[in-house]
Amino acid sequence: MDKTMKLPLPNFIKVLTSHNIPVTKAMAITKAIYKEYNTPAQLSLLTDLKLKVSGVDDKEDRKNVMAAMRKAGYIRSIKEDPSSSNPSGSTRIEPETPRKRKRKPIDSETNEFLPRGEGLEFKSLDFNEVLDESILQSKLTVVNRAPLMTAWATVVAERMGFQREEALSIASSYTEMNALSKGVSLGIYREGKQKGLEATKGGTQPYVDLMGRRM
Repeated sequence: MDKTMKLPLPNFIKVLTSHNIPVTKAMAITKAIYKEYNTPAQLSLLTDLKLKVSGVDDKEDRKNVMAAMRKAGYIRSIKEDPSSSNPSGSTRIEPETPRKRKRKPIDSETNEFLPRGEGLEFKSLDFNEVLDESILQSKLTVVNRAPLMTAWATVVAERMGFQREEALSIASSYTEMNALSKGVSLGIYREGKQKGLEATKGGTQPYVDLMGRRM
């Protein structure tokens, strides 16, 4: 396996969900770390601190991500061997020095905060959905509200002009914000946990308004 080959986005998400991380949470985590850690070589350097710096604030989420990466074989489980504790035989692992990235010229029609050129690579995100109502009327499925909300928010975001990968990212944020608000109203989370999630109008960061939420 080429350790420098970029992992396809669906495969990256699958690594997380296969370790029982909910899909919506896996997509939010992917949004935070995928741009920086998307090859086996980069994932092998992932640590709890790097996850926190990348925006994965919840300690339990970071723990689950590290466990998922170990399970997938990207991070080794370090176990000390008493027989190798001789100082003369110890080796020091030097951290890799990150290479400086060259800034690319910004296209006036391109959002600099969104990933570049990934739409072509992630064609697999198009799943050829069935739109024929006569076919859908005979189908039945039972799901909880989160994937349904994510699917609907994705459709709305696409109608607003966003590409599939952008729409999925926005939809996952929308679903998580609603889930936190619902959790607070049910007493699952403490009051105030949902505060600060929505983007500030007129702030320095770009944002999008979607169905009553600003993110």
